[in-house]
Amino acid sequence: MLLLNGSANRDERHFPAADRFDVRRTIDHHLSFGYGLHFCLGAALARLEGRVALDEVLRRWPDWEVDWDNVEQAHTPTVRGWEKLPVLTR
Repeated sequence: MLLLNGSANRDERHFPAADRFDVRRTIDHHLSFGYGLHFCLGAALARLEGRVALDEVLRRWPDWEVDWDNVEQAHTPTVRGWEKLPVLTR
């Protein structure tokens, strides 16, 4: 058995345009921190740390863009995302 997190929340039967990244998508059962009895005890702290870090980065560099010419997609069976995603700040 292999858990493919890269396919999580990409079910066309449940989400319109399932393969498109949508930060406003409503997800009722996300897999990142587990579910039910196996829910991560540190989930609230991890979410808070992520929010603080992202807020600080955006406060420091409010004007930025992705350097699409130099991105590299991750090619593994378990990860769906970017190996390298450089951004240009002003």
